[in-house]
Parts: sequence; C-alpha cells; structure tokens
Amino acid sequence: MLKKLLILDDEQSILDSLSRTLSDLGMELVFSSDPRQAIEIVKTDGPQVVLTDLKMPGMDGLEVLQRVKEYNPDIQVILITGHGSIDEAVAAMKKGAYDFIPKPFNKQEITAVVNRAFEKVSLLAENFHLREKLKKAPANFESGKSRAFKDLLSRSAQAANSDATILILGESGTGKEVLAGHIVQNSPRAYKPFVTVNCAAIPENLIEAELFGFKKGSFTGAYQDKKGRFMDADGGTMLLDEIGELPLAMQAKLLRVLQEGEATPVGGMAQKVDVRIIAATNKPLRKMVEEGTFREDLFYRLNVIPLTIPPLRQRPGDLHALILYFIAKYCKKNKRPNLSVSAEALRLMEHYSWPGNVRELENAIERAVILCLGHQITVDDLPPELSGASEWRATVSLSPGMTLAEVEMTLIRTTLEKNHGDKAKTAEELGISLRTIYRKLDSQTPELKET
Repeated sequence: MLKKLLILDDEQSILDSLSRTLSDLGMELVFSSDPRQAIEIVKTDGPQVVLTDLKMPGMDGLEVLQRVKEYNPDIQVILITGHGSIDEAVAAMKKGAYDFIPKPFNKQEITAVVNRAFEKVSLLAENFHLREKLKKAPANFESGKSRAFKDLLSRSAQAANSDATILILGESGTGKEVLAGHIVQNSPRAYKPFVTVNCAAIPENLIEAELFGFKKGSFTGAYQDKKGRFMDADGGTMLLDEIGELPLAMQAKLLRVLQEGEATPVGGMAQKVDVRIIAATNKPLRKMVEEGTFREDLFYRLNVIPLTIPPLRQRPGDLHALILYFIAKYCKKNKRPNLSVSAEALRLMEHYSWPGNVRELENAIERAVILCLGHQITVDDLPPELSGASEWRATVSLSPGMTLAEVEMTLIRTTLEKNHGDKAKTAEELGISLRTIYRKLDSQTPELKET
C-alpha cells in the first residue's frame, strides 16, 4: 500500500517545516494551505492520514475533521494545536481524531504519531479484508449436515452472543480459524477489531512486545512507543491461534488480561483493555497441564466454552456437501463451468481417511478442478495418495560439504512436501516444536515460506 499523507496548514512556513521533517519517511506527501481544497484532495487523491492545523481562517481543523470522517471514517486525522487549544484537541479526539500534536513539535514526536496513524490504517485494512474473507467462509463452514457438526454450530451460535472466552480444539486442518471467524461474524463485536495472532509464528523473544507493545526506551531499539496487538483489538476480539505454543512467561501475562482486563506494555504501566479472547489449538492442553508445560489456571480461564471440531473422518455425512461446495468455489475461481464427479471418484473420496481434514479435501478438489480436462472429475484428477499410490517419494539429496543447517532444512522441506504443507504434522513427525518450524521457515526464501 502506498502511504499518502495530506498536510494542511495556512502558514507556508509550517508546511515547509513539515516537508523537511517528514520527507524521509517513505510516503507521498501532499500539501495544502486551503481547507476547502484539502477536502477535495481527500476525495480525489485518497490520503490515508490527514495532518491539519486546528486554527485556520474560514474552516478550522474541527470542521475538516468532521468532513473527512463523513467522507471516509477510516481516514486518520491528526491535529496540530497551539498551547491554548489543548482542551479543544482533546474534545476533537472524542469526535474521532486520531491524535494531536502541540506546538512547538520536534521531528521525533511528529514522526512517531504519523507512523502510528499509518499502523492503524493498516490494521483497519487488515480487518476489512478479513471480514470480507469471513463473509464467504460460513458457506463452507455450514456445509456440514452431520449431527455432531450441527450441534457444534448450535453451541457456537449460543457462544457468539456472549463475551465468554472460547477454546476451539481440533486436529490440524479442521477449520478452527474459520470457526473463530464464524463466531465473530455472528457476535455483537462483528464490526469491531478482529485481531488474529499465531503464537507459534512469533519468535519467543519478541512475543511480549508483539502482544503488549512497548514504551520508548524500554529496551535497545525501542526508539518510539508501539501499541501491542491487545491494544489494537480493544473493543473487539482476539484469536490466539496455536495457544499451546505460548511460552509459560507469556501465559502469566495473558492470565492477567483475562482476570483484570489489563495489558502492560514492556516498560510501561498497565492499561485497561476490553478484548474478547478466542483461543485455538490442536494440542492436548489437559495433558500439557499435567506435564507442567501449560498453566492450569490459564487453562480453566480459556476453557469457559470449549468447542471441539470433529475430524472429517468422523463426519462422513458432511463429505458430499463439502465436495460440492469446493467444486463450485474453484470452478468459479478458475472461470470454468460447474463440474460433476464420477461415481468412482466420489467413492474413492468417501473411503479415504482425510488425515489433513477439510484443508486436505479443499486442496484435492482445487487440484482436480484445475487438472480436469472434461466435464467430470475422475479418479485420474485426484491426488494419487487417495488410491494409495502416493506421488511423493522420500528423495533427500545430501552431498559432502553441506552444513548441518542445510541438512536440517532439506529434511524440513521434504517432510513439508510429503505432508502437503501441514506444518503441525511436519513438526510432530520431525520431533521438533511448531515454533521451530516457523522460525526455520522465516529464515528461508519466500518460496519455501509459502509451502
């Protein structure tokens, strides 16, 4: 996303000063000294952030704020104020201003506020795309017709109307994140922030700062304040995926959020947050409690409403509806007329155990739709492993001079291919943690990371 900042001030000297101050932030700067012209720029040029003086002749910053928010409430407006206007600026924040900067300002201060405003813009965009994705997800998720799945949807609907913490359990690929989104879409917080955090994908030494934020100067490299994901989710919902991978130290901090409704930035004071927590995992948390790797008090705090998604092999009655749904989805995506399925192909899919669950089924149907040459999906279009003749072969190529790190990555790459990209299953087979898989992938090429 190209960052675009509109700067509005009736004094040319202020515009020149801001131009020098903000020119190295890697964003497009648009300037105006006329409020009415600035409103037109908002409508035609699409800036995501507006930095405006509060006191201007003809139209002051408060009216600019009102007009900008009427046009697009997601645009973040920052007010520049004189010392005598602080009370007005605080009142403006209650009307939707993002922040205010008192004069005289320094480069570090104004840079920090502008960067935080763009971070909020990115979060709002992320939430919009996630909601659009989740609007389409229920058709997939509600395709289940088995009694077990209907019971799950019924309990999910009841849970959605409350603020209780939810723990979603299920094997990898069963649709835990989709169920979480389904709950949010049917909850009173549907149009509030929905923040997802994969606890396994964040390095252990960074997870506290990512979740809770930090204050300027709290550690080396903390050059400005940064809001954490809990602050981003304030008023809405947070999905903590792979909760079983959360380090014990962070489990204690999460418990405080659940008990006290407070989140404490690194180097800062506790802040009140109103966040509904949904946690998800494919790990046996009760067993982890017995082993001492997961806090018992946190487990019971998370386990207020447990929802277990049954694996696909336990819901054969749902298979046919899911097959038809995915065929229609990928025919539309690939601009093909709707395909039928041969009786033999259908029988093969009905007798397969689907160890990768709904995710594996979706991948198989997408492949079949792409490879199908006629008007009907046949056995030849399905992955070979469905008939027991896997096309994958364990060909690990090692050569003298390879480092241990290269050997390790070769094994990870090969096992990921065998497991069709299932990172949890790969970690289990290799005897390493899921966090290690994510850390190793993050150090590799983009192509491997997308496996």
